[in-house]
Order: sequence, then C-alpha cells, then structure tokens
Amino acid sequence: MIAILGATGTIGRSVARVLARDRQRRLVLFARDPSPLADQPWSTNVSLRGLDRFVAGDFQLVINAIGAGDPARVRTIGADIFDITQTWDQRVLMTMSADTRYVFLSSGAVYGTELTEPVRPDSRISLPVNHLASVPPYTIAKLYAEARHRFAPHRSILDVRVFGYADVTLPLEGSFFLSDLARSIITRRPLVTSADDMVRDYAGAEELVALIQYWEAAAAPNTPLDLYTKAPVSKLELLDIVQSRFGVEVDTRGGIEGSPTGTKPVYASQNYAAAALGYSPRRTAAEIVVEFLDAVSSAHNLDIARR
Repeated sequence: MIAILGATGTIGRSVARVLARDRQRRLVLFARDPSPLADQPWSTNVSLRGLDRFVAGDFQLVINAIGAGDPARVRTIGADIFDITQTWDQRVLMTMSADTRYVFLSSGAVYGTELTEPVRPDSRISLPVNHLASVPPYTIAKLYAEARHRFAPHRSILDVRVFGYADVTLPLEGSFFLSDLARSIITRRPLVTSADDMVRDYAGAEELVALIQYWEAAAAPNTPLDLYTKAPVSKLELLDIVQSRFGVEVDTRGGIEGSPTGTKPVYASQNYAAAALGYSPRRTAAEIVVEFLDAVSSAHNLDIARR
C-alpha cells in the first residue's frame, strides 16, 4: 500500500492522480480534511483518511507532501514551518516499519537563498550562524529534515528536492508566477510583471513519480535526489509563449515581490545523481508548462461552453 500525506495540496493531489492509475497497488490519501478529495472520480483502489489515522508501518511506501508550497503561504506560516515539518516527519520516522520506504518532499532551497547559477553535485551552503533569523525558516526546516534522514542510513528514505512544479492542481488564485500566467490567459487581462528574467526548472507529476519509482527499483537507498527535467526554462521564454500561443499581452513595468525563500535568479539543478538509478526525463520545463497552460485554457473554455 501507498500513503500520501498532504493529499489535498498541489503536489500531493497531482501525484495521487498518477499513482491511482496502477490498480495493483492500494493508495490511501491522507489530509487534515480529506473532504475536498471526495468528489473526485477515484478508482476503487483509492481511499481517503484523516491524518489522525496515519501510521507509517501500515504502508510499503509513504510520500510526505505536507508543507507550504505557495510563496504567500510560506510567508504567512513563517517560523511555524519548523513545527509543521518536524511533527509529520517525526510521525513517519517513529511509526515506520523496517519495510517502509519513505519519500520526503524537500526543496532546492536547501542549496541556499541566493542562487545565480544551476546547483551542482559539489555545491555548498554557507549560513550566517550569528544571524540565523535572516535565513528563511523554510530553508532551515528542509535542511534539518534532510540531516535527520542522513543520520538514519539504515532506513529507506528519499529526499526529493523540487525546484519548480507545474500541474493542473496548481491553485489559480496562488502567488506562483505560473498562477499569474494562467490567470492572464483565463481573464484575457495583461500579465503585469517585472522585466527581470529568471530561470526555473518546472517538473510535473510524471517526472516526480518516475523518480520515485526508479528509486524504489534501485532498492530504495537512503539518499537525496534533485528533481530535474530535460532543460529548464527562462521567464522571457515563457512570456513569448503566452504572447504567441494564447494572445496574452505582457506589461513588464510591474514590480516584483521578494520570495520568502530568498532571491533565486536561477533555480535549477545540474546534480544528475538520479540518472544513475535510471531516471531520464523526457520533457523540458517549457513543454511541461505549456501542457499545464493548455489544460487550464481548455478547462476554462469548456466551463464557458457549459454555461
């Protein structure tokens, strides 16, 4: 059996949709309030439960997707992310059996807060030890969890570092850049953004699930792995796409709000350790984003047609 914690979130819900296709494995979706999942057409191998009923030892694979992905949510939670992350990480570690395999959704933020080039296998992080309050709590929470996992080498634990994510489960009302793009397509209003470029590696559920499955097939070693696509994409490339493909006007006179996880002009990885397990992404970040935006546009047009 497989358990997904935080199954109502962006990544949790998208991974659930992909894993549910395998009717040979039972899938249990956990959330504080699983009712938002109840109206989905899940197959018979999928069931819903409240988080209070979770025991890791009941499952062969546990995917911990509890956390805050949206920048606005990260900013609102602040230092509470320490307790949220530790509580559910410890819940898994304390109740998992010797046969339980544990996937923790970490973040590229563990590499630092000011990234100007892709991270690599030899990348290092430097923290201002006398001014730790200047380090985003989100970064420290993920680092602490990863450190805890590495000091339990006998356990099958995978820390997946996600740099960017694109899926139809992304909240359109969110503060993600991709949410801004999607809203402009739907509303036909100009996209107001800054003229500053940035590079992101937006993976999707297909890439994340493939990485997990290759890790399982390789006997589930205790390790961190970066999630990457065939190639990252720049903001300027995406602006060209929404202009030519969807006819969205772009106004680059807007300002830009600082990220609660630090300034990251380039947020992508060249740490391809997952390739040694057989992982080989077939899509680029641009292709994944286009698929997401096409799906959002199609769903909106279908909704209009039904009215």
